[in-house]
Amino acid sequence: MDLKEAQTGNLIRHPWETSRLDALQEILSEFLTPGMRVLDIGCGDGFVAESLCKEMPGIKITAVDTHLSDEQVRNFTVNKAEISFRKELPEQGRFDLALLLDVLEHIEEDAPFLKNVVHRYLASKGLVLVTVPAFQGLFSCHDTFLGHYRRYSLPQLLHLVEGAGLKVRRSGYLFSTLLLPKLVLFKLLAPADAPGGVGQWSRGALITSLVHLVLKLDNKLLFAAGRLGIKIPGLTGWVLCEKQGS
Repeated sequence: MDLKEAQTGNLIRHPWETSRLDALQEILSEFLTPGMRVLDIGCGDGFVAESLCKEMPGIKITAVDTHLSDEQVRNFTVNKAEISFRKELPEQGRFDLALLLDVLEHIEEDAPFLKNVVHRYLASKGLVLVTVPAFQGLFSCHDTFLGHYRRYSLPQLLHLVEGAGLKVRRSGYLFSTLLLPKLVLFKLLAPADAPGGVGQWSRGALITSLVHLVLKLDNKLLFAAGRLGIKIPGLTGWVLCEKQGS
């Protein structure tokens, strides 16, 4: 979760977060191995990092977010020996996997930033998983609230990663069912103030489970279509790629 959306004391995860985690775990399932070194840039509250550690014990994650407070670094680190939370990127490192999950849209100069991550931190044949908000035409006050410079089409995202020396392994979209609600709620109705985001989710367990199931099935359909070479548009674009050379 973006730290701007986090609400203190809200223990219910938005179904978008939990279903996105399911999708990320499915994308990474054949690549996660014990001892893997992972760099999670823009880790937010560490939800993804913590979940990956539970799925694959033995991986080591360096979780970085410039918006973390000193208190959050201390609190998030408690009982998480396998995760090192930081406010700044390390001086150097050789990581097997870099996660840039809804990060690049926050970076004004995204291309040089990505190139630096690849060349400075990624081991030879290391992997990068990128997710971004899709389609510039959906840019809204919520993007402005979150500090986004842009949204991406999938071809734009692929061009960006290839320009950073990465070879695309898989790519696609997530959350096709959220395209229409996003268009209506944020563009056609055009609220004056941006909603607080996923951190304000307060529905009960039944509604939360049902929405999670719908979104999870939605993403599985997109994965299945992707395996047939069909790219169905969705609210999130993603690409898994591999570093070329040393």
